[in-house]
Amino acid sequence: MKNLFFVFLIIALVIVAPFSYGQGFVNKLKDNAKKEAKKIEKSTGAQPQVTGANRNKLSTNVTRAVAVTLAEGEAFNYSENCIDLGATLSQVSFIVTKQNGNATQCYSYKNGKKIAIACPDGSNPNCQTGLACSYFKLRNIELSSDEIKKYVTNQTQTNKMQAPSVSDEQLKLMAAYMTPAQLEEVKKNLKEAAKQADNQTYSVVIGSTINFNGKTFGPYKQILQFMLTPDNKHFYASISEGEATPKYKLITSASSATLTAPGLLPPMAILASADNSEFAVYATGDGQNYKILSSSGKSYDVPNPGWFHSAWYTATGNHVIAYVRNELYMDGRMIKTFDENSNYEPCNLFIDSDGKNISVVKDNIISFGDGDRYEYPLKISLVNIGGKAYFKWMALENREVVVYQKPL
Repeated sequence: MKNLFFVFLIIALVIVAPFSYGQGFVNKLKDNAKKEAKKIEKSTGAQPQVTGANRNKLSTNVTRAVAVTLAEGEAFNYSENCIDLGATLSQVSFIVTKQNGNATQCYSYKNGKKIAIACPDGSNPNCQTGLACSYFKLRNIELSSDEIKKYVTNQTQTNKMQAPSVSDEQLKLMAAYMTPAQLEEVKKNLKEAAKQADNQTYSVVIGSTINFNGKTFGPYKQILQFMLTPDNKHFYASISEGEATPKYKLITSASSATLTAPGLLPPMAILASADNSEFAVYATGDGQNYKILSSSGKSYDVPNPGWFHSAWYTATGNHVIAYVRNELYMDGRMIKTFDENSNYEPCNLFIDSDGKNISVVKDNIISFGDGDRYEYPLKISLVNIGGKAYFKWMALENREVVVYQKPL
């Protein structure tokens, strides 16, 4: 009986296998300021305010400027706000609300003007509230998404469906364990399966081409990962080439340079500098080691890869930062060891081009490397002025919308 079951199992696999075809093969950052603001509003019924000199500590190298003083009855719109710190104080923009009886009116402060607008519904994907990431973060486009179709075209090959078959030797083996009626039933099923497979086809992807800003890249055997810069002006893609031994490469629209992963696996992380002048991959090496390889020819070993959090470029200077376990490395050199239980988000670590001044955002508090601190910023950004990086953040103090700036 056991042998008969085994034979039927083989037959089932023979019949079903030809009809199974397929193909398949990588904002944590929460809006902390908004959450905290809601907590305060709920408990006090008032807008959050930063009061008390003991709560914040700022040095003389910090500049403070009032962008707008809110009018009577206006409330900062935390839940639906598109905050833009702009290049200058007059370009700061945000949204406020005001109750007119039972109706809510929204206003946009932008370019120094206040304009009545329809209250946003939160569906704008480009409206990013809260704290910005400390580095130039590429946006991953899922290969199964509709968005990828704007950039990637697949070349397919159509194949005829193969009908299931059983050899004479297999039929003889079945006859030894089956009754004549059972054997006839198997032959009947095989004929029916062959009839169903007749004139049926299936398609497989044999190559992919990237179409971006009027230029064509490829075709490549396979595109494994496709990422866009925050401004959507450039792409970075991990691709494979070759048949017997695939080679994994990183290509980009920002440069004619390419990077080839040294090991047998595709890159596990892709990073790019803010000016797109340099890019890098985190990948396995020739052996069991892990490396960060840059387009400028630099190579850095990554210790304890099982604890790898992230890697990125500094805002200025194009230095490579690796965050592994509770340690920070700059260009392969350890620059900071955190407490074992620190568990910082990579996006919340701000590092200057020397690796000496490291600032952290945690629990809605900016803790600067020089001892300064500030609670409940509404929005943070990094700006480059004369080749030097600066913190820029917005806050609500009493009824004043304030913009601060401090060298990183």
